[in-house]
Amino acid sequence: MTQQFGGVPIKGIHGVRVVRNLFEMNDILTDGNWPSNGPKFLAALSALIEQRVGRCSPKQVRIAFISAAIEADVLPDAFMEN
Repeated sequence: MTQQFGGVPIKGIHGVRVVRNLFEMNDILTDGNWPSNGPKFLAALSALIEQRVGRCSPKQVRIAFISAAIEADVLPDAFMEN
């Protein structure tokens, strides 16, 4: 669960946090502060679980996490331009 990725910046109440691995994705999605509980959020949580049991790749989890971040409007504009 510690596979590193290119960082995904997430806007939060304490500024911007750069999420770099599956552990950090899990942490930020489950700390109770994620601003959305929509379908993309639930899909990202599901992808994390699926990855733990070998049915989802880390790359798929990252994509699901970014989709959840878009849904919650927590990606900085500069990330969206890339």
